[in-house]
Amino acid sequence: MADTKQRIQDVARELFARQGYTGTSMADIAGRLSITPAALYYHYKSKADVLDALLAEPLAAYAELAERASVLTPAELLAAFVDFTARANAVIPVVTGDPAVRDLLDERFPRSPKEMMDAVIAALAGPDPDRPALIRAHAAFAVVKEATAAVLAERGLESADRKEILAAARRVLDA
Repeated sequence: MADTKQRIQDVARELFARQGYTGTSMADIAGRLSITPAALYYHYKSKADVLDALLAEPLAAYAELAERASVLTPAELLAAFVDFTARANAVIPVVTGDPAVRDLLDERFPRSPKEMMDAVIAALAGPDPDRPALIRAHAAFAVVKEATAAVLAERGLESADRKEILAAARRVLDA
């Protein structure tokens, strides 16, 4: 049964990323799996439940990083986000590709992804940041996310890649 749930999540992740959450139905997921919708509903009561299962682990990891952000150095925080992005890379398009997903996350989780990102940006920007410090913090965060995703799309993340991404993010942050 756990294997079936994983197959459902794998297909849902692919369809949500390609068609959007809103553009994907439970019938689409069942069809790709060659099972009946009733069989799919046996495992998940709704499409939102499939999404919850798909995002539970990455959101928990993101929430943990956001909670620890204030006690990590900027270098440690950036490194943690390279690793997080590498692990969560498969679900990132699901969250970023459909505004309905972000709305659902805001409704269903105690701390929204935006609130968590704000905590990370605040930690990167430092105490009492001015506008340039906030801009650099956002830019460094973007470097980590985008560069890691680009490397992963091209090939696996190697140690030298990770090191270069972190160096680039630090240059932006320290500019």
